[in-house]
Amino acid sequence: MLIKLFKYDFTALGRLLAPISGVLLILSAALGFNLRGEFNLENWTMIPIILGVLLLFLVFFAFMLTFVLTITRFSQNLLGNQGYLSFSLPVSTAEHIASKFLASLLWFILIGIVSGTCFFIVATLSTPEILRKLTLPYIRQFLAELDLPISLTDVLITLLLSASSGLLHIYASIAIGHLWQKHSTLLGIIAYVVLSIINSRVLFYLSRTAFFAAHYTGASIAFNLVFSLIYAFICWIILERRLNLE
Repeated sequence: MLIKLFKYDFTALGRLLAPISGVLLILSAALGFNLRGEFNLENWTMIPIILGVLLLFLVFFAFMLTFVLTITRFSQNLLGNQGYLSFSLPVSTAEHIASKFLASLLWFILIGIVSGTCFFIVATLSTPEILRKLTLPYIRQFLAELDLPISLTDVLITLLLSASSGLLHIYASIAIGHLWQKHSTLLGIIAYVVLSIINSRVLFYLSRTAFFAAHYTGASIAFNLVFSLIYAFICWIILERRLNLE
């Protein structure tokens, strides 16, 4: 049932985010060709500037829209009037939370990939020589010369867990704010700030320990994982035991 629920949530977000992603890719291709001189007409010298500004705006808008949809879908589908229908389904509370979380996280990742692809398209179309240099041996040599203190895998895992922790942090704050119906939005914001302070203080004290300094990457991964589980538990316990849709 979780898979079906995830497909529904993912598709619902995609109704707005997929078209925007398509527009971003088309716009980046137009900008790349324009910068290469495919549409280099004297009367259209402002086109690259307009396209560039529009592309940056749409990238920002895509991330903001994903953020807003993440909040509204969780709040309305589980804590608003739609909650009656959602919790009438043969789905557990944990599955509802997991579905919303996975769908939103995946769309954040996809929007990030699309944004990166857009700038790659602009670079390669405006300067085709870049594409010819991007061979696998060249990329390996480039990464080796960077001499990064941690592996690329560790970086990706850390970023993924940081994004997960941030997303569940928002969900937990919304759930806490919902405990007081009359001022749920205000209290949700306060809950977010309080949880952020607790998170930062714990991280501050842990970062001063010798163990954290010696195992920074592993400790950071463990820190984000633990707080992700704490935020997920807060969401679950409130929706499971203290849910009030009246």
